[in-house]
Amino acid sequence: MESTSKQDMRENQEYNKQQCGKSEPIALGDSAVNVPNATLDNQSQIEGPMPPSVIATLFWAVVLYLVPNVFVGFGFNVYAYVANIDDAGRWFGKIETLLLMTFAVFFVMGPLLFLLTKALEKTTPLKVYLNVTSHSTVDIIKCVGLTAVFWFLLSELAILLNVPEEPFLEQVKLAELPVWFICLNICILAPIFEELVFRGFLYRRLASTKLSVIGAALLTSALFALVHGQYSLTGVAMVFILGLYFMWIRIKYNSTTQAMVAHATSNTMTMIAVYWFY
Repeated sequence: MESTSKQDMRENQEYNKQQCGKSEPIALGDSAVNVPNATLDNQSQIEGPMPPSVIATLFWAVVLYLVPNVFVGFGFNVYAYVANIDDAGRWFGKIETLLLMTFAVFFVMGPLLFLLTKALEKTTPLKVYLNVTSHSTVDIIKCVGLTAVFWFLLSELAILLNVPEEPFLEQVKLAELPVWFICLNICILAPIFEELVFRGFLYRRLASTKLSVIGAALLTSALFALVHGQYSLTGVAMVFILGLYFMWIRIKYNSTTQAMVAHATSNTMTMIAVYWFY
């Protein structure tokens, strides 16, 4: 009788399970519990947020560059009108105006990047999401040394291929602006904000898509080259190679900060070459 009672209890338990739905184990820490089948909404919450799409990420890339440029361009148009500049088209084409506009764009892009990242990623701290980390002096010196060697080899390759001097850099050298302002713009601000956008925000999102790490590195470097349209075609190709190198530094050190260091080193060496050797 006792064995029959136990068998009946087991049959009742099986029947109750069939009525309530099958149970599936869900890991909770080091243990597992059985819960009824979750709805689709609950399942999505358990699995975590969906990874970003490539198209959506490219859209936000356009926003990050288009909005600041439109905003700054509008402001400079207002200034040209108020200042009663006769040939506004020619004024906008001057290298001095371009550098001033670029300087202003960075300070619009920074807050926009902050707000956009906070809106799209509500759970991860900003510094963690953009991979901004601190490093020892030794690591920074190593990064500077690696970048100096890479820059020298790339320059030697350009000489061997008889690549002409970049017209944009010649214009920068002749610009009627203080050298310190030009160097601040090119050697400090550009590395900081461009790396936060490309090797920070865009790479983080693209690497989470079906592109994976290699695809994200290639696409990010291509976008990085495309936004440097002020250079010649050869110059854009060189920027693409530099973008791949900055991406390698980003992955090697797992740090956007080190990519900034590499970018700043490369741009500084370029400016030294422009003012002392061109």
